[in-house]
Amino acid sequence: MAITSLIATGGAPVSGPETSRLVGFNTVWISGGSREVISLAVEADEAHFDSTTGAKSKNLTLDEDGQGHARVCFVTSVNSPATTVLTAADDSPNAWKKVLSFAPLQAGPGKFLWYGAAVGASAGGGQYDSIFVDIDQNPDPVPMSMVAARAAGFGQVLDGDSSNDGKVLLLEDGCAEVRIVDGFPEAVMVRLSLPESPDGEILFVTCSFIADAGLADVFAPLPPMQDAAGGVVRW
Repeated sequence: MAITSLIATGGAPVSGPETSRLVGFNTVWISGGSREVISLAVEADEAHFDSTTGAKSKNLTLDEDGQGHARVCFVTSVNSPATTVLTAADDSPNAWKKVLSFAPLQAGPGKFLWYGAAVGASAGGGQYDSIFVDIDQNPDPVPMSMVAARAAGFGQVLDGDSSNDGKVLLLEDGCAEVRIVDGFPEAVMVRLSLPESPDGEILFVTCSFIADAGLADVFAPLPPMQDAAGGVVRW
């Protein structure tokens, strides 16, 4: 068997700027043969799998359905755009290559100190976009413990369940990852808020989803309708 599909998010925030504790990841989804082993590698010295101190290469074993994913971060002291090339190789002569893009951290309103989003996942197949946030943990009046999210359109928030709104607990460092899925290829506005904050700050982030091969026919333009004589019917 061989790799049949490789889809990756783009725009995850860079990790490691002195201004933030936030670690952002782009996620790569690979389809291939059942239990197939895929060799992955990233070119840039600053790119790592799974964590800021992770390896620059790894073997990914696909599940019984031939599906698997990996996560890549980009560690730098400079808050600026960055890229790396991901290589995915199977037992065939050809390797798949994908440019992964990373974006600068963005300052948010109020207690939303910094944020960024990895977008461009495939719709309808369980893939997700990720919104990364760094929340001010000043205990006055109380430290924040969660982020509330609501997705427009057909978007859903993954928080142990799937619905158009949900709450995600912060990690000990005050950071969180909010994952959004969508059954349709579209751009989705996500509204983030802090239920425990007296200031009522709100952050809006746009997530985007693409049509995968399985949905391509569903969303293809319909052929023009014809009448009995073969003429095109116009509404």
